Amino acid sequence: MRDDASSSRRGLAACALALAAATVIAGCGAPKEETEQVVAVQAVAPEVKPGGAVLVTVPALRGRPLRPDVLVTGSRAMSPTEVLQVAALAPGAVSFAHGTLRLGSRSIRVASVDPITFRRYAAPGTAESTPVWQVVAGGGIVASHVVARNLRLKLGTDLALTGLQGQGMRLRLGALATTGIPGTDLIVDTGTGRQLGLEGPTAVVLNAGTKDPIALAAKVRRVAGKAAEVDLLSEPASNPMAFLTGGKAAKAFGGFSYKYFPDGTIAPDASWVRNNIVSSRVPILGLVTCHRLMLPQLRGALEDVVTAGLAASINSYDGCYVPRFIERDPAHAISLHTWGIAIDMDASTNYRGIEGTMDPGVVEIFKRWGFRWGGDWTYTDPMHFELAALLKAPR
Repeated sequence: MRDDASSSRRGLAACALALAAATVIAGCGAPKEETEQVVAVQAVAPEVKPGGAVLVTVPALRGRPLRPDVLVTGSRAMSPTEVLQVAALAPGAVSFAHGTLRLGSRSIRVASVDPITFRRYAAPGTAESTPVWQVVAGGGIVASHVVARNLRLKLGTDLALTGLQGQGMRLRLGALATTGIPGTDLIVDTGTGRQLGLEGPTAVVLNAGTKDPIALAAKVRRVAGKAAEVDLLSEPASNPMAFLTGGKAAKAFGGFSYKYFPDGTIAPDASWVRNNIVSSRVPILGLVTCHRLMLPQLRGALEDVVTAGLAASINSYDGCYVPRFIERDPAHAISLHTWGIAIDMDASTNYRGIEGTMDPGVVEIFKRWGFRWGGDWTYTDPMHFELAALLKAPR
């Protein structure tokens, strides 16, 4: 079983390469989860050619950045009516196209966006960085820090992309940034996207404002229908981190005192364990030991996995109630596994830092039942599901 250190999808700063001769963009770095050092980057002069990044004037950000709370995606282009129906649920919603293309021999997730409207949903630092969006508007590529590091991509070089119909294009890598949209490796503008076969829109991102994101997600599911996939990108208003601090902890999950040991394990008060931690049989996994309040939602999720015909995609149960600190380090916070409200599955093929093999259908079902998935984190933990909300009526 792996650690569940919380990981933000909304990283800190964007490192932009403005393609203008002798220009230096200083101080911006990778997200804090990554280890890249903060350095200044000297720009290179643009090459004016088809697909080359040309400096384009993009206005400064209008309004504040918006938190991406809910993402709805489909396997086909959405009609204007479908987009309007979804977008009507949250003012300021933005649609875009997305798809899987080839970068050399590697599959890569690409978003094709209008840089002026989409930027409001990017991560803090990226949203405000106009040079990043000038790169997109000029026909260049913005890459995530993670994919740039993993594929050893260098700013200012041309990348060979293969489109959905096999068409080839060479595009200039003009910036590295944290997008804030999970699973987005590269960003291009809508015109470039169409040349690569990314016809859209196939996705809409929404902001819940002051309302509970999980309520917005439920409305989106009803409007979008079964053909669309709806992801909750931000924490519900009633999330375990709120329960685990202050009086809500005692009310929801029960407060306890504990002893801890040099190996990073914890021994909660025995009476709390007796009153809250139970063992029960659930579909697919068999006997599990978890918090009594999580079991109904875990059982409901797994029953839906069986109904959806996805039971064979889950091969192992790798722990739920395991009292310890995150990474077994007493200097860190207490792991949610200590409360028995997190569960790991298929650890051998879903360890930290990789995309993993968890079926997207399983992920969607668990999210519908109030769980957050570690595969959405910047430093991924795809084996890991943790309770994100106690549902009065399962959705």
